[in-house]
Amino acid sequence: MNDWFYEMIIKKQLWLSNFITIVVTIVLLIIVSILIGRNYQNISRIGLPPKVFGREEAKKYLNPLVRDLRMAERVISGKFNENPKYLENIEYVEELDTFVNASNNGVIVKKNDEILYYSPWLLKLDLKKEYIVSQIHSFQNKEIKKLSENIYIEKLDFHFSDKSKGEVVIVSDITSALEDLTQFRYSVFIILILFLIVIVVISTIITYMLSRNIVKPLTQLENAALQIRKGNYDFKINTNAKDEIGDLSRTFEETRKQLKETEKIKKKYEDNRNELISNISHDLKTPITTIKGYIEGIMDGIPTSKEKKDKYFKTIYQNTVNMETLINELFLLSELDLKELPLNFVPVDIKAYLTDCFEELKFYLAEKGITLKFDVDYNEQEKVYADREKIKRVILNIINNAVNHKAGIDSVIIIKLTEKKEEAQIEIRDNGQGISEKSINNIFERFYKADKARSNHSNGTGLGLYIAKKIVMNHEGRIWAKSQEGKGTSIFFTLKKTYSFSKITKTEKQP
Repeated sequence: MNDWFYEMIIKKQLWLSNFITIVVTIVLLIIVSILIGRNYQNISRIGLPPKVFGREEAKKYLNPLVRDLRMAERVISGKFNENPKYLENIEYVEELDTFVNASNNGVIVKKNDEILYYSPWLLKLDLKKEYIVSQIHSFQNKEIKKLSENIYIEKLDFHFSDKSKGEVVIVSDITSALEDLTQFRYSVFIILILFLIVIVVISTIITYMLSRNIVKPLTQLENAALQIRKGNYDFKINTNAKDEIGDLSRTFEETRKQLKETEKIKKKYEDNRNELISNISHDLKTPITTIKGYIEGIMDGIPTSKEKKDKYFKTIYQNTVNMETLINELFLLSELDLKELPLNFVPVDIKAYLTDCFEELKFYLAEKGITLKFDVDYNEQEKVYADREKIKRVILNIINNAVNHKAGIDSVIIIKLTEKKEEAQIEIRDNGQGISEKSINNIFERFYKADKARSNHSNGTGLGLYIAKKIVMNHEGRIWAKSQEGKGTSIFFTLKKTYSFSKITKTEKQP
């Protein structure tokens, strides 16, 4: 069959397979019946004799074994019924005997007790002439008698034209009939064997075709299930079948992909968790060690002057503040990851909002030797939806990152507000150390620091830009960075305008 068979649904395939099997079986049975019938006709062209020991015995012994005898009887009885003179003509009897000899029959003609003709063919038999003649008197008209294992004899009574008693004895050798019967049985056996072979072959072909479309995919699914059970998702289920099992295979493949992706995410979360624990341990261990060392120094009386003690206390205080900052950011990070951070979205005049931020931060940055500038290209009528407090955190985190990587002299930070079609774009640019092209895509990851040694000279926690990214994404905004090493870094983020903000959410929780 063509591929169309494999594109059928299983239910139709089963119906078609059963239909084909039934039709083929019926056709073969008809063919077998015809062949057996034809073989049977070859050995049984006449009916049962009317008087033979009893009907059941006749069925057992005489039909079809004595068919030639019955045929000869009909021919001969037809002739003497037509005209008894035929049997007085020896030449005619010889011709008649020659005719029945072809069917393994011989003729004896008697008139009263005189034998008029004795077939030469009978001399070939193993029975003596005297024995055959002696048996003629022991049975009646048209009675068939078995003389030996393969020899049957029948007597036909009639009267000659002169009213004298006449007898025709037909002697039949059924050896050839037995051979025909044996051949018939053998042919029936062969036909039945061939019938069974054909049925088995057809059933095997249909079963193979079904197994190719059903058993094989099911075995593939079973193996796939075992692989998944072992935790192995690195395989693929290929199927082009358009039946129910094909649909099941495709669904299973999608499930495998989802499980593999889930496993990847799970592993990533596990790696992140381990990394988080490692980073927290490192970032807490350093200030704790510093605090412990300075306190031990105070306890041992190392700082003898007030000025030196004040320096110790100031160092202890600064490390405590750094620890507090880290812990606060960790709490904020946990709320962002669990999506439990409450956001209070309100319409914000972004130009006025950034102006206030500029005024607040310029004195703080001036103390650190950094000049803050503000550049605006924005229609002040276009407001954005934002959480004022959380956006303030974004700006502070980006600026603190710039402070930690400021230039040696003439440090400048520029806040630039630009209007886009459906959003406001804020850029915070510095002229600091810059970030390598290799690292630019990693700066928004948790605990990422360009300083791989994580030395004490790096004041950041490595969480600022990650938190900024999470907050901007919760505002349906975008955040990205551009940088050149030795020239500075620009970090951009966007906020949706009020008419394009699709998720105007005011949480019921208050911070």
